[in-house]
Amino acid sequence: MPNWLAPPPPGEPVPREQVPGRYRYWRNRQLFSTYIGYVVYYCLRKNIPVALPLLKAQLGITSTTFGVILTLHDLVYGFAKYLAGTVADRANPRILLSLGLFLAAAANLGFGLSSTAALLGTFWVINGFFQGFGFPPSARILSHWFRPSERGLKWGIFNTSHQVGTFAILALGGYWGSLYGWRSCFLFPALIGVAGAIFVYASVRDTPASLGLPSVDEAWDEGQAELGFSPAAEESQEPGPIGFQKLEEPPAEELAELVRRRVYRNPALWLACLANFFVYTVRFGILNWAPLYLTQVKHCSVAAAGVMTGTFELAGLAGCLMAGWVTDRFFASRRAPACFFCMLACVAFIIAYWKAPDGNLQWSTFCLAGVGFTVYGPQFLGGLMSADLAGKRAAGTAVGFHGFFGYLSGVLSGVGMSALEQHFGWDAAYAMLSVAALLGALVFIPIWNARPVQEAE
Repeated sequence: MPNWLAPPPPGEPVPREQVPGRYRYWRNRQLFSTYIGYVVYYCLRKNIPVALPLLKAQLGITSTTFGVILTLHDLVYGFAKYLAGTVADRANPRILLSLGLFLAAAANLGFGLSSTAALLGTFWVINGFFQGFGFPPSARILSHWFRPSERGLKWGIFNTSHQVGTFAILALGGYWGSLYGWRSCFLFPALIGVAGAIFVYASVRDTPASLGLPSVDEAWDEGQAELGFSPAAEESQEPGPIGFQKLEEPPAEELAELVRRRVYRNPALWLACLANFFVYTVRFGILNWAPLYLTQVKHCSVAAAGVMTGTFELAGLAGCLMAGWVTDRFFASRRAPACFFCMLACVAFIIAYWKAPDGNLQWSTFCLAGVGFTVYGPQFLGGLMSADLAGKRAAGTAVGFHGFFGYLSGVLSGVGMSALEQHFGWDAAYAMLSVAALLGALVFIPIWNARPVQEAE
């Protein structure tokens, strides 16, 4: 690994009496900085759905072509997320986050200046690759600064960056697009992306050790409850079922072997990844096509479709916070039960949204919000589950691997949705999404009692 990408060395130890204040400050700063960074990442990724109706009208590009572009973007993004995950466990997260954000902004700039399907597709695929450098380093940071027993809420807070970023760009993009044309949906976010990259580089840091602080587990064990840790729902000491692995590696054990054992030979993590495939099929099958579906079938304007799709994200924000709190408070950091019940409810909301009467935009908005509320809990809890099962030293690889499976779903949510709509109509497309939601619920049953790995420094 090049020196400029390597993680920083341990910092000068902070005096014991200064640890609580420093810890409180840096924990809040890390959460805030990664949150803002990922909001901007989403502003550079979820601008295409609201621009899609305008692109079709002005450039004459078909839904099938856009289905291919979206699928290629998702596949490349999934691969890049996995690649970035393997690097994130060994790299400086501030470099990965800021560099990926800057290059994604450059790709948006190229997209906004293009006019042919070939160039648009090329720049969107390039954007997908650099987007993959957003979440794995964020997962590394959150895993090192927050204990498993409090990650449900803290990761839930972080995960609302998805919804805030997507809602902001859908609402703003619909407004910009109506006034200035589709190019503004990409050129304005590119400027925001450059500013976001500078902010992330200036604000983010690596592990507590890089700042001279003890590990989060050591700080807790020394009784420093004033750091703001939540003592509720500590990790269970009882043997868990599939995927439970008590950590007893000697300090000299190589990271590569730890990753192989925790990630690639962990059956619970593979099942979590499979569930993620179905969860993401629903998430992007709804989100990517909602503006087009709403304008074509429900007969609303582009601006209204952007705001209505934004409710999908806002409801998802509430769903993330609720699901994260529930797993910490009632399920002792077990994530699968909440995911199962959410995905069952999601099936009902998808069908209600699909069957909503044309012209009844209030009911369509309510049902769309219901899908967002129920799908975003499993979307973030699945990634958190993977990080829990792998432990903080392999969290980057685990969430990258988990994300790769999620973005393989682009085959269904991209090309699959466009092909079903073209040949059989929207009914076939939404029937597929309903089945995907049901399968997503069922896959969580075998890992119902999987718990976070127990760490030892």
